[in-house]
Amino acid sequence: MPRLIKVGKTLILIAVIAIITVVGTRITRPNFDPTITLIPLELNPENPNQKKVGHLFFENAWELTSVNPNFGGISALNRLEDGRFIGVSDAGTLIGFGLNGDDTADRPFLAPLPGANGEKLTFRDKDSEAIAYDADSGRFWVAYEFRNAVRRFSRSFARTERFVKPPLMKNWSANSGAEAIVRLKDGRFIIFSEGYDLPDDSYGAILFSGDPTVDGSASASFGYYPPDGYKVTDAVQLPDGNLLILHRRISFPNGFTVKLTILDPEKIIAGESIKGQMIATLEPPLLVDNFEGITLSQENGKTIIWMISDNNFNIFQRTILMKFSLIETYNNHKKKPDEDISPGFKSL
Repeated sequence: MPRLIKVGKTLILIAVIAIITVVGTRITRPNFDPTITLIPLELNPENPNQKKVGHLFFENAWELTSVNPNFGGISALNRLEDGRFIGVSDAGTLIGFGLNGDDTADRPFLAPLPGANGEKLTFRDKDSEAIAYDADSGRFWVAYEFRNAVRRFSRSFARTERFVKPPLMKNWSANSGAEAIVRLKDGRFIIFSEGYDLPDDSYGAILFSGDPTVDGSASASFGYYPPDGYKVTDAVQLPDGNLLILHRRISFPNGFTVKLTILDPEKIIAGESIKGQMIATLEPPLLVDNFEGITLSQENGKTIIWMISDNNFNIFQRTILMKFSLIETYNNHKKKPDEDISPGFKSL
């Protein structure tokens, strides 16, 4: 009996070798072509004529795809003066592209962020979730969720200039830490956590008097109330000085939903919590996904809002870029000229 088993195993081995010899072996190699393909999408497939969503007017949308395995996971987005986009992924990748009206992106590239590679580095060191930009100096600031750190890069990401872990962020959760960073026009910065719950059920946030990577910049904690069930995923400052904050929720059976709020930064007071004003909601059947990046541009006097989704490198999700123009009728939320300025903000 043992001999029969041995003979059987031998025959099976011979059969496998024969199949491999006849069929051949297939070797798969990664394709590092940076080409990004654009597929146009509708805001509402059930009603293609719908254009308005709250205080937003739908302009366009695309699904972005690439054969490059490093493409995806885009967690933050910034639009530069030349019209091109710079995004960072939660895998430590820098992604750049432009739009030229064709079905492929203009001059796309993918490259590792400086400091993202190294023998002792793990995904925790690469989890870049937010990006801020200063057009005058050409510098970028990237916030890292797991490490609750901020890294400042020189022009064109040529090198890392500074790396810090702000003390007020040390207690933020590793998986719900720094999620959005905003550089205000006056040089101050705000960083939002994705879910550092404070005793009053608000989420942790920090206001910096200047560059958070520079010694001497004062910092103060405050709380932010996102819409119920939602988490902050990104933020940007509007031309009128208000913050536009992007939020995401995952629930059953709707899946992803998104809400946008407006917040006046002059009303931030150290040690207190603040709530924004809702201006738009995206939920099925509208086009929606895991939107984590938001940025702005100006076109013909209109404020353009760009949002991008993080596909989590998941075949069931998509990288979607959406373009809206802002319907600026929310200005009743803006501080009146005769109102006093909140003391906590201006004192920084």
